[in-house]
Amino acid sequence: MDIAIIGAGPRGLLLLNNLIQNNNQQLNIHLFDRKNIGGRVWKINQPIDLIMNTPANELTLFNDEQANSYSIADWIKSDQSSKFIQSLDENKYPNKKNLFNAISSIKDNSYVPRAICGAYCNWFFELLKNKINKDNNLNLSLHLNQTVNDIQKDGNHFIVKSQKNYTVDKVVFSLGQQENKLSNTEKSFKKYASENKLTYILPEYADEADLSSINNQNTVIIRGLGLSFNDYVSRLTKERGGKFIKDENGKLSYHKSGNEPKIFAGSRRGIPYYPKAISQKQFDENYPAYFLTKDNINKHLKDGKLPFKAFQKLLRLDVEYRYYTFLIQKDYPKINLESFQNEFLNSDNPIEVVKKSGLSSEAMFNWDLILNPVAGIKITNMGDYQDHVKTWLSTVINDARLGSKTGPIIGSLEMLRDLRNNIRYVLANNLLSNEDYVSKYKGQFSSNIKFLSMGAPVIRSEELLALINAGIIEILPPQMQIIGANHKFITRSAFYGHQIIQGDALIEARTNAPNVNITDNPLLNNLKKNNMIKPQVIQLADDDVNNSSIDINVENDQVKGEPNMFTWGLNTEGLYFVTSAIPRPGVKDDILTAADNISKNILNLPVKNPTKYM
Repeated sequence: MDIAIIGAGPRGLLLLNNLIQNNNQQLNIHLFDRKNIGGRVWKINQPIDLIMNTPANELTLFNDEQANSYSIADWIKSDQSSKFIQSLDENKYPNKKNLFNAISSIKDNSYVPRAICGAYCNWFFELLKNKINKDNNLNLSLHLNQTVNDIQKDGNHFIVKSQKNYTVDKVVFSLGQQENKLSNTEKSFKKYASENKLTYILPEYADEADLSSINNQNTVIIRGLGLSFNDYVSRLTKERGGKFIKDENGKLSYHKSGNEPKIFAGSRRGIPYYPKAISQKQFDENYPAYFLTKDNINKHLKDGKLPFKAFQKLLRLDVEYRYYTFLIQKDYPKINLESFQNEFLNSDNPIEVVKKSGLSSEAMFNWDLILNPVAGIKITNMGDYQDHVKTWLSTVINDARLGSKTGPIIGSLEMLRDLRNNIRYVLANNLLSNEDYVSKYKGQFSSNIKFLSMGAPVIRSEELLALINAGIIEILPPQMQIIGANHKFITRSAFYGHQIIQGDALIEARTNAPNVNITDNPLLNNLKKNNMIKPQVIQLADDDVNNSSIDINVENDQVKGEPNMFTWGLNTEGLYFVTSAIPRPGVKDDILTAADNISKNILNLPVKNPTKYM
């Protein structure tokens, strides 16, 4: 059997591993990637300061029961990591010394540099290659730094078109973040920047962006306050020679190099993402769900659907339960925690349990304030707003520093990560009505989840606070607006329009949202043209809309209408939830289950435990 794996990022490697584990026949495997092993995100040769938002002990490419398996933390503690890094060619990897320095300081709960994850991916691939070389039933053909532009049908086979044509029996692709067609706004800004000799950075990976035209006399406008924002800030400050210095109390201050531009950053919400706490979890430790469980979901079903209001309430109660648990442990020793927990879990009105518990009214979990930390703030000038942002940053930094099992606010928001499979269960089983999914889940709910649970490690918030104090960065109030005028980029807040900022550069601090409808990827566009893939259609009462995901069978990740073609990962975002994650060891991670199941479907083996998510 001939198999094409398109995409050599983590999911491509997971699939290759499972094909090796499950193989029962002669296989010829073709592995394609337009970059290298690890794909575009996990390049070894990228700035060491660009870090992940997951701890080292919660990242693996090995199956749970696999012999001699290593999480990234295990790999770093072993001599395998230093031996592999030592083997790297210094001419190809000039950051080799930085890689060594990084592994010497990484602990189990450290947030890992993306370059280190890239090294782990490449080491893992070398293990797989060695296994393949010892197995007469397996043959691997590598096609790196090659783009697959098209796949066509030839009877029962596929012709994969890259630098050459390859005929295969089965195809699986996981392409990662892709280019999208430019929006009208992006086209307009790109043209305006060219005409006025300004810098405009379209959505892309921050480590690949060319920032050489930006100097210390420039004013830079950054749109977006999530993970990419942190990466761009790092590149425009630390990468240019600035230093963060910690005082005796652990507080950071920033010492300028003189090469930094002035930065104004904003977003619709006007506040950076919540930080990730110092991790206190063991590698296989999850907070259990008490409310968003399969039994509770089934109890709330109406005509086979889970009303969005009930879905959100159950999810929020799990977060609130965790918050009050940590808060009582931290600040209320006179409250009997076990009695409170039992009452909260068994009450039809948990809010009343909180009200009569002895907690202060200020301590009650306030969703409105959590989701909009600057709500109701009177904005008189930009300086005042910086004070509000700094106060909020100090609060969440202090909480995150307490740890993921101690800090009430950030520790409870960590629950959203442990509920991912529960949310996936709701989506993959189509339990939300189409109307609720389109009008409520796809919009504000998805945005809120990112804001609350997909931020950077707390060190980034500490650095941001230091940069604001140093006058390098100012955060705009909510509802950021940007136009091109007077040969500059112009920005302001719709809530405080009196202060106008003129910029020489505009950075769109985000990667493209995965969306098969607007993709500019040649392979996906040709597959659509060949009628081999299509978007999932969501039928509404008055219209049909296309989901962002490729239409697949969720039981086996098979492309609908193409029984020998499979796709997973970001190509299915919208149908699934958080499709960019790398699996966790020891928790029966469904990403590992999916890799095993796809490989068995490819090999025509029985699948005993289809992915169910809960």
